[in-house]
Amino acid sequence: MMQNKNKTGRVILITKDVVYAFPFGYAYLASYLKQGGEEVEILFRPKNRNQYADFVKKIVNEKPLLVGFGTLYPDLYETKELIKIFNTEARDFPLVIGGQMVTPTPEFAIEITGADIGVIGEGEIILDELVKALRNNADISLVKGLVINNGEKIFLTGPGEFIRDMSLLPPVQYDLIPPEKWLNLGQFFINYSVPHWLYNDKVLSIHGGRGCPFNCNFCYHHSVPRYRKINDMFDGLNELIAKYKINMLYFGDDLVLATPQRARELIQAIRNLKHKVEFSVTCRFDILERIDDELLLEMKKNGCRIMSLGIESGSQKILDIIDKRITVEQIKKGLARLKNAGILTTASVMIGQYRETMEDVQKTIDLMLYAVTINKNIFFSSSFCTPFPGTGLYDLALKEGIIKNHRDFYDKYNPSKDIGLLSVNMSAMTDPEVKQARKNFEDTYNQAKNESMGFFIKFIEKIRYFIYRVYNKFNKIFFNRLPNKKYFNFLKIIFTHCHNFTQLILDRIRLWLLGVR
Repeated sequence: MMQNKNKTGRVILITKDVVYAFPFGYAYLASYLKQGGEEVEILFRPKNRNQYADFVKKIVNEKPLLVGFGTLYPDLYETKELIKIFNTEARDFPLVIGGQMVTPTPEFAIEITGADIGVIGEGEIILDELVKALRNNADISLVKGLVINNGEKIFLTGPGEFIRDMSLLPPVQYDLIPPEKWLNLGQFFINYSVPHWLYNDKVLSIHGGRGCPFNCNFCYHHSVPRYRKINDMFDGLNELIAKYKINMLYFGDDLVLATPQRARELIQAIRNLKHKVEFSVTCRFDILERIDDELLLEMKKNGCRIMSLGIESGSQKILDIIDKRITVEQIKKGLARLKNAGILTTASVMIGQYRETMEDVQKTIDLMLYAVTINKNIFFSSSFCTPFPGTGLYDLALKEGIIKNHRDFYDKYNPSKDIGLLSVNMSAMTDPEVKQARKNFEDTYNQAKNESMGFFIKFIEKIRYFIYRVYNKFNKIFFNRLPNKKYFNFLKIIFTHCHNFTQLILDRIRLWLLGVR
């Protein structure tokens, strides 16, 4: 294992660029370390792999205490590539990996990436203890929650600690991540024909808890559920809303609405904010069923713009295989209630579940068509079912020989080829049939959406995207090449304001045409 020689160096964490969701994992790790007096920097790896070598050299020259990587399984591939470059340099610090790409298969993750140390489970306490051990030249094998490569063997140090009381989490330091990477979330959806997100939305993500009380077979399970108190979640929120001019809150985990009582507490907390905001929540259909119509209308009245739900399938057989613990009738009833309440809905489905047939997929298509019929503004996304490590599906795939071992899945999945491709087929269909089934779903959905939108809405959507492209192109060929002078900067600000105002007007027109209230 690489021994650290930079006892006074800072901690550097490397992540991919922010896409859609605020990276709470990195933010909490950095906030926890900074709370203890550590100097931490979060860096974003280059999008262009040709820039990896220069990126690595700059970090090596900074002589950090350690360099850490880690989020979800797909990042394992780019992490391996970066570590390979680090290992060609004269580095004198350890490379540490963590997150879901490590925890389910720790020894394999260390072996395949060439990292020195892996953090297993939740990282705040474990990484903090590792940093302290490195600072004090202590034996890191005494730190629980690690997988270590000492050059001769790879071994585990035993179960590590995790934060049991969510109130002990430090406040998230949002400014650790440049606001331009996560604040203007509405712009991410400019090329989607959905009224859910508006171009000028400034969105603050809020974390509601960890773990999950449910056991869906495709989901990564790592800990018992722990809930953040609503008051803790809103602590300091008024200041953040004012600082970033927030108009939208995003609650991205099911635990926010785990019970009707938490939903009521959420509404009250939003009422008590100094600034009026809208919000988006995720939910399950069985939880939605327990939220009565009166409470649902209260949520809408107090700013609930969007509710996101996982449908997964329109086949009861597949829902039961998933262990989703909901029925098709619950789904239909829930979608109708959200439409009546005026809450915009997003829904996700997966194609290729265990033992799924073309008949099952057709039931999903039929359910989608029902949903679009009663609510033309519903937004569906689809994906291939993938048995990631740490899920029930992964264990089942190993048991049935669908994948031979960890390396076999690693080779089959490889997102550098195309993250949207079918990697492991666990269905009762052939590979071509699974691919065709998803295409059938997407084609049918797009046709139904286009028919429901009408000419004028599609025309407005085309104008929005055309203006956005012209705006970006004009910035690239003109403003971005001008000298950094006050006069030119003022012109760019005026140009940006005009563009944003135009998008605001177009958003309002399309919402009116779509009947969104």
